[in-house]
Amino acid sequence: MRRLQQREKEAFQELFYSWHRPLCFFASRIIKDQDVAEDLVQDVFVAFWKYDLSAFPNEKTIRTFLYTSVRNGCLNYLRDLEIRARNDRKAVPESEEDQDCFLLRQMESEVVTELFEAIDELPERCREIFYMAYLQEKEEKQIAELLRVSVNTVKTQKQRAKAYLKGRLGELFVYMTLFFFEF
Repeated sequence: MRRLQQREKEAFQELFYSWHRPLCFFASRIIKDQDVAEDLVQDVFVAFWKYDLSAFPNEKTIRTFLYTSVRNGCLNYLRDLEIRARNDRKAVPESEEDQDCFLLRQMESEVVTELFEAIDELPERCREIFYMAYLQEKEEKQIAELLRVSVNTVKTQKQRAKAYLKGRLGELFVYMTLFFFEF
């Protein structure tokens, strides 16, 4: 944190490389366009770098800021897209299919937000392993080596995370396993 607050370029690069891929995944699940998702995430990192970094006392506040900014950027993008589409069809009545598609994406955004709020409630080590396994797509052996724990510890923490999320999210967990993650 201190290195980031002192604006060390290497610290920012480490943060970027750790979170770029998970944030792009998150954004692409909401807006369904990988190129736009990557641009949006890039914009969020630029905005983060311009921020007063003393406002972020720990990694959790940074993560919350990044995910919230990406989510809001996605929703703004979808709203702008809907407004442009509506303006392009001035004479044509808005179709129910377009409205349904927009509402579905908005609901998906809310589901993903709920998921990340639940993930943030996990114990620190469990949350760290969950992020590495499912968002950064690291192998169990690689996670074990990085965290200097056994592969069995990684497996156990992944199971605990899934059990907690299943209990916390209920039916939403089933939806997420079908559309977002392969547990």
